[in-house]
Amino acid sequence: TGPFYCPGDRKVYIDLSFYDDLRSRFGAPGDFAQAYVLAHEIGHHIQTLLGIEARVRELQQSQPSRRNEYSVAMELQADCLAGVWGNRAARDGLLESGDVEEGLRAAGAIGDDRIQRQTTGQVTPDSFTHGSSEQRVFWLRRGLETGNPDACDTFLELGR
Repeated sequence: TGPFYCPGDRKVYIDLSFYDDLRSRFGAPGDFAQAYVLAHEIGHHIQTLLGIEARVRELQQSQPSRRNEYSVAMELQADCLAGVWGNRAARDGLLESGDVEEGLRAAGAIGDDRIQRQTTGQVTPDSFTHGSSEQRVFWLRRGLETGNPDACDTFLELGR
């Protein structure tokens, strides 16, 4: 099923075979690509701790027609939070040349549009749950460039 965060037990589950898929199927190899995926899942933990995840679930129940919109906003925020971590890792001297590009390539490779095109041959934006490749790259880059979690409010345009 790939990596996921479970808010019920507050744990991240990583299917290590996803990293093979990231490299071979999605063309996004590298240690920072893998770190981005893990940091994205930790971003969901932060959302749970801050009450964002619970609020999104409430909104999804009260406005079922916007369920996917809220899901996409939450996923993109997790991408941005992963970027905030990446910014800190860079400031601490932990990144190597090419790491940021690996992460951005991975974000683009696992956008809903790209996965849908690869698996079904067509793209259906209304069914997105994680965002397009362009959106995922944008929000990861925003976190990487700002290093500020306050810059990660992906819900603004939804009118919360």
